[in-house]
Amino acid sequence: MGQPVPIGQPYPFGQSTPAGQPVPGQPFPVGQPVPIGQPVPVGPGASTGTGLVPRPSVFPGLARPTPDLDSPLYGGPTPYGGPAPYGGPTPLPTVGALGVLTGPSRLQIEAEMLMWWIRGAQLPALVTTSSPQYNGIIGQGDTRVLYGDSSQGQTLHTGGRFGATYWLGDDRKWGVDGDVFFLNNRGSSDLFTSDAYGGVLARPFNNLNQTIPFSELVASPGLALGAVGVATNSEMWGAQANIKRRLSTCGCGPSWDIFAGFRFLSFTEGLGITETFARTPGSPTNVGDPGVIFGSATDQFRTVNHFYGAQVGFSREVQKGRWFLSTKASLAMGTVFQMAQINGAQSLVYANGTTATYPGGLLALPGANIGTYEQRQFGVMPEVGLKVGYNISSHWRASVGYNFMYLNSVLRPGNQVDTGLDVTKIPNFPLPGTIPALTTVQPQPRLFTTDIFAQGISFSLQYTW
Repeated sequence: MGQPVPIGQPYPFGQSTPAGQPVPGQPFPVGQPVPIGQPVPVGPGASTGTGLVPRPSVFPGLARPTPDLDSPLYGGPTPYGGPAPYGGPTPLPTVGALGVLTGPSRLQIEAEMLMWWIRGAQLPALVTTSSPQYNGIIGQGDTRVLYGDSSQGQTLHTGGRFGATYWLGDDRKWGVDGDVFFLNNRGSSDLFTSDAYGGVLARPFNNLNQTIPFSELVASPGLALGAVGVATNSEMWGAQANIKRRLSTCGCGPSWDIFAGFRFLSFTEGLGITETFARTPGSPTNVGDPGVIFGSATDQFRTVNHFYGAQVGFSREVQKGRWFLSTKASLAMGTVFQMAQINGAQSLVYANGTTATYPGGLLALPGANIGTYEQRQFGVMPEVGLKVGYNISSHWRASVGYNFMYLNSVLRPGNQVDTGLDVTKIPNFPLPGTIPALTTVQPQPRLFTTDIFAQGISFSLQYTW
């Protein structure tokens, strides 16, 4: 007892060390006082050391936790990487890009059923009726509009949205998300017959050659029987992809996320007007060509809008027991590619049995507005959403929500209809006397823009693992 132990040899079990004396190659005996500032051995086989004894507050095993730092998204050590000081916890291995993507994570998949309404389109007067002497000309006698001169097409669209969120780590700080939504092609179809409206059906327009309101008679007593059909349709779909950052992860209050990414929206609409007539046997020859017994004319207007933009936004969720309330808002800015397609045609059956077709209907005319036209506009697209839901289990949750989406610039078919016509360009139109053609092109491709919004409710189911 009291004899020094040769360097590198273990201290005999059960024996003590003279108070305050270091044992070469061994840590300090547990429970013994450690003089602050005394030399201590720093490795096996060392009889003396040059380091200072750490204060008890940072003594091995009592070290304070490392601050909650972000893990790198690729490469590099983790926040706990590096040597373990004074026998502390073993450092975690470095994490590469593949390790982050395949390591512990959280995946959320959500499916929604949508019931949304799209703002109706403004249309000019397309179909009129009146007493026979007024020929359905707007502003004369008892003429009234049967279709148009108002907002049309605000119908309910059903659809769906499917999305997913992938968190890049168990800390759920960084993640990626995306979704795709669609609203089914939906429209309306209206048919007006001469039998239902006193025998008179007309399609009104402005006769620019004589600068007077005018009309094309489809049907009138003693001249012809006929019908006019108007059909509209619209569909919308879109997609987005974002990278997101969770601002609060303590679980002690509302969670806040911010995100940035790419947004796409497609909005397509169509408008078609079709007239058919059958000439009354023995009628005067002032309805079309004297030899025509049957006929039809069609005008088609179609618009396409594609929005491409960058977006930023935030989301917030508050929980109360199993219930939760979430809100989301985003703003995207970019370019709207816009296209208008205008076409028209006539088909006539003559008394001798022959059939002929002609380019141009009434509002879509050759050498004037028939064709395809494109332009690009600056687009701003905000969206807000609200959901109230219930956590069924640790994996399943259900919710009901409301969304409002807006786009500042789109082409819509009704805005592309120019009712100011050069009557000399209308195929097979009986001119009232000798009328010179206009020196300007009419009707014109207008490419008039307006805004659009869609809103409605959703029912969603989310699975998390």
